[in-house]
Amino acid sequence: MHTSLLRLNRIARRHPQIALSLYQRIEANAAAAGDLALQFDALYQRYFTLERIGQAASIEGELKAALNLAEENTLATQAGRLYEALGRIHYTRSEYRDALQLWTRCIDTSLLTGDIASGIEARIGLSQISNELGDPGQGARYFKDAEQLIDKIDNPYLASKLALNRGVNHFYFPNELDLAEQQFERGLYYATQGDIQEYIAEAHWHLAHVYLDQQQLDKGKASATQALALAEKSGYSWLRSVCYDTLSHILQQQGDHNAAYALSEKALAFAQQTDSLYNQRDHLERLSRLAEQQGDLQTALELARQQQAINQQMDLLSAPERLQSLRHYDLTQKPVSEQLLELAANPEINLGQHASLQLVLNEAAQILQLDWIGIWTLNPHASGYDCAVQYSKKVQLQFQINPQQTPHYFKYINQMEQLVIAPDARLHPAATEILQCYRDAMPQSILDFPLQIHNKHFGMVSFMQIAQPNPWRREDIMHCSHIVHLLERIFANKERDEIQLELQRNEKMASLGRLVAGIAHEINTPIGIGVTATSTLHSEIKLVLNDLDEGKLGKNRLTQFLQAARENVMVTERNLQRAAELIKSFKEIAVDQNSDVRRWINVNDYLNEILLNLSPSVKHTPYYWETQCPKELQVDTYPGSLAQIITNFINNSILHGFEGKSAGVMQIELSQNASGALVLDYRDDGCGMDENIQQHIFDPFFTTKLGQGGSGLGMNIVYNLITQRLKGSIEIHSQPNSGVHFHCVFPKLPD
Repeated sequence: MHTSLLRLNRIARRHPQIALSLYQRIEANAAAAGDLALQFDALYQRYFTLERIGQAASIEGELKAALNLAEENTLATQAGRLYEALGRIHYTRSEYRDALQLWTRCIDTSLLTGDIASGIEARIGLSQISNELGDPGQGARYFKDAEQLIDKIDNPYLASKLALNRGVNHFYFPNELDLAEQQFERGLYYATQGDIQEYIAEAHWHLAHVYLDQQQLDKGKASATQALALAEKSGYSWLRSVCYDTLSHILQQQGDHNAAYALSEKALAFAQQTDSLYNQRDHLERLSRLAEQQGDLQTALELARQQQAINQQMDLLSAPERLQSLRHYDLTQKPVSEQLLELAANPEINLGQHASLQLVLNEAAQILQLDWIGIWTLNPHASGYDCAVQYSKKVQLQFQINPQQTPHYFKYINQMEQLVIAPDARLHPAATEILQCYRDAMPQSILDFPLQIHNKHFGMVSFMQIAQPNPWRREDIMHCSHIVHLLERIFANKERDEIQLELQRNEKMASLGRLVAGIAHEINTPIGIGVTATSTLHSEIKLVLNDLDEGKLGKNRLTQFLQAARENVMVTERNLQRAAELIKSFKEIAVDQNSDVRRWINVNDYLNEILLNLSPSVKHTPYYWETQCPKELQVDTYPGSLAQIITNFINNSILHGFEGKSAGVMQIELSQNASGALVLDYRDDGCGMDENIQQHIFDPFFTTKLGQGGSGLGMNIVYNLITQRLKGSIEIHSQPNSGVHFHCVFPKLPD
């Protein structure tokens, strides 16, 4: 705050008229110098001074004009304070709807600017409205928010005001009179510490109410009289009104009805001076009862009529609130929360990231009646934020937020940690650049949320109203937050799917690696035998050549050599053929699993090739398989997927099904049903599984062997290959200690 205002604030409470004149002078000089911020700060302090003496409504027009200029010139701090001031004027007149709207905008703006003081003032105001509308519980929550903020600043004025109003809130709860008294004493302490005379006076008045409730009438009268004297000294008109009313109440209980009536008339006069409908209504009610007790029924009736007129005026001022409440009972329209829940449950939001995001934005805009919603995500290659997806009633925006063209907007998104509420877009932290960027669709109100996955920031979701301003009520923010969480879920699902796909690829390669290792070991035997046979033949050839050179080669020796040579060649040929078969089978299976090109296969021959490649994995175990398949069965399919399914079934049996068993049989049956579908029935006589395992066996990362060789992806891969790749179905039948039966059906693939 400007130093001249700080000095003037110190004398404003003791010499309000002098201060008012000096404030106006500062305003005029600041206006002449074009310093709108100082001009509006001085106006705000002038309002405070007038508010204490009950004349704040006299400058309502000036405050509204200043607010328009502050909004036009993006003076967010000053606009927030003016929202607070105008809210207080409307509240004094019991115009709760307008006060509520202004104070909520004040809170939103204070969050943007960091002006804690105005945010506390507005929260106190909202709690007062809640109390007077019969919801002190809501009022207590606003007070709690304000108490969390008050510790951040050294402000005895606000600390005292908060404590006094907190005490009033306790009055609405049974058995909390002691807590109320503690808060009033606390408010008195802060007011005395800051020499805030009006709150010293108000604290004494509140304590008088405590004594009145405790039936300590003399003590209450003394405290109320002290409060009245201080209120008169400081020119605090509202407090003079309520002090007269309290003294009237005490005198009424003491039986002095004439004196009580006279004081209630004074209370009404000051309430009319401050334009407080709430107090006028209460004073008229007391006057009517006093007149009735004195036997003046005509006056009592006239006062009751005036009270009824005030009640009707207050009801009229609150009519829009009631109309809003009635909308919740419109049975032709589902509540917004129900529509959002239906959107979250819509299976179409899982049909691909871009399409899902667009669907959510389109539906959200219709449900929430918004003009524009956009998702900004970081583009690491371009070092900026791109509008990945957007909904717009009219213009599709085409620009990037980057440090070169929009440095403030870029920095704002980069550093965003919590939501930003801007009911007036001109008061947004990046207002200047935003208004330039969105010139084809000028926003009037903006609500921004950070986008995060696993606490990692990667962008922003922006909700905008273009046609008209949006005050962004609490329920609006809650509904938009629901949309943001839904969008984050879609992004997280894509990341999860990518990770799962990569893990599945790794599992597939690991399976291929195990196949390579097994085949390599199996090929070693025939190749080794072949090498030994050729080596033996080579030695025999050397011996025969030596005999030939020495002339010792006879018929018997030659016959012996030819017989040995034939045997070695036969052994080599037989084992090389075995190795060639293994390599051919491995090559076919490996290529199929890696590329999985659709083609026609003989199912029986292909099954034998699969099992030939898997034979090393069971060769040295007590387990074996049995197969049944028509030799002539041929199908058009993806053979690599079929190989992967059978491989994973067998691996699952060896790793899980036969655990702790000394023997085991795997039965693999392939057939074709009447509709031409390929049917695979796989059984083992292993441990079986209970209901819980059956329910989760196809879930990704579910395994009963975590850290013991189980990845939790084998059966998930089987399920995805069957249902997605081969468009088939799978059923599981099992009980503990009764083995397992997988029944798979692969329908004919479309041409």
